Parts: sequence; C-alpha cells; structure tokens
Amino acid sequence: MAQGHDARALAEDGLYPSEAAWRGVADLGCAFSGGECIRWTRIVHLAASLGVVPVRHSMTLVVPGFQLDLLRALAAGCGLTEYADKSRGAVTLTEVRELLVLLCGCLDAGNAHHAVYRGHQAGLLTASDPLPVAFGTAVLA
Repeated sequence: MAQGHDARALAEDGLYPSEAAWRGVADLGCAFSGGECIRWTRIVHLAASLGVVPVRHSMTLVVPGFQLDLLRALAAGCGLTEYADKSRGAVTLTEVRELLVLLCGCLDAGNAHHAVYRGHQAGLLTASDPLPVAFGTAVLA
C-alpha cells in the first residue's frame, strides 16, 4: 500500500491472496496503535515512522500549506469526510477531495496511502505523534 498499489494491484501481484492477509495487516495496525482500529494511511505512517517500511529520503519538496495539512491529517488516520467535518466549514468534502488530487500530483503518488509514504520520503512527515493538523482552518507555513 505504501508503494502506491491499490487492493486490486496487490491481489494481482499475489501480495494479499486472502482475507487472512488483510486481517493480518489490520491487526498490525492495531498493534502499532495500542489496540485501536486505524486507517490504512495511519498504518503506512506508523510503519514508516517505526522503520517497518524502509524510507529513503529521495526528494525535497515544498507543498502548499493546505495540502501539507491534509497530508498530516491522512498520516494521523483522518478520513476525507472527517477532515471536512473537523474544518467547521473551512473546506467542503469536494474541496478536500480536490486537495487530495493536488497532493497526490505534487507528491507523484497514486493514492492517499502512497502520498503518506511519499511524504516521508520528502521529509514532510516525521514520527511526531500527534501530528499537527489545522483541518483547513489555517494555511501552514
């Protein structure tokens, strides 16, 4: 997932041949988070932070503030709807989806999971927990 593959591509590559394998990754996420069920983007962030998924800093990027805020929210395990809700009207769900498209384009990522991994490669994400997120209410420097 961190490398940008979706569920179909992983299954086609034989990497997740069964429901048990999916459950194993979900269980790994629970172990990373102290027992919580967490989103895949958070699993990628924690795996990169803990060195389970190796990260080679291979690029330096400047990402616009709203995109960086969304990236941090994704790494923290926030979904797009939750992000829009927590913004208290600062951004709509449609705008959040557009931000994700822009973020993925900026990071050359195929999806939100891959964007989190690429964010680590670019040095935009660290092992900080909790990650600072403004939920669209402020542009971060």
